[in-house]
Amino acid sequence: MNDRRMYIADALTKDLKNYHHHLRAASEEEVERRIRERYPEAVGVLVRSDDSWRQVLTGSEPLS
Repeated sequence: MNDRRMYIADALTKDLKNYHHHLRAASEEEVERRIRERYPEAVGVLVRSDDSWRQVLTGSEPLS
């Protein structure tokens, strides 16, 4: 079984540039590692799970 899920990651550099990504990974730690490899100059990395894609799969009702 595939235990990877979707995450949203933001990397912030000291010159206030923000890099926003959606990734599939096994853990938040894996996402952070991959983002830090891609942006070694980042002073901060924010990682959170992205559950919004599940709404599409479950056939949720549109908001009125």
